[in-house]
Amino acid sequence: MSWLFVGLIPGLLMLATLGLERLESTLNRGCVDAADVAEFLAQAQPGDMRTLARDGMPEALDCLRRRRLGVPEMANPQFRPTRHADSV
Repeated sequence: MSWLFVGLIPGLLMLATLGLERLESTLNRGCVDAADVAEFLAQAQPGDMRTLARDGMPEALDCLRRRRLGVPEMANPQFRPTRHADSV
């Protein structure tokens, strides 16, 4: 009976290790590198720091890169301007 444990336990441990490695790789897709953080902190302006506090590091890096490339800021897609002024 002990030979069953000797053969079964290492196999289960290897399967668990492979499963956790796959889980870790899917979780790391949205992560930011240390070099990206250093680049952001070296070039950030006050508006970038507000974006960092409000939306997180990936969005703040995107805004910084768009500003450096000269891409205009994107408008809020949920905002719809009124067709005419409110008469109140």
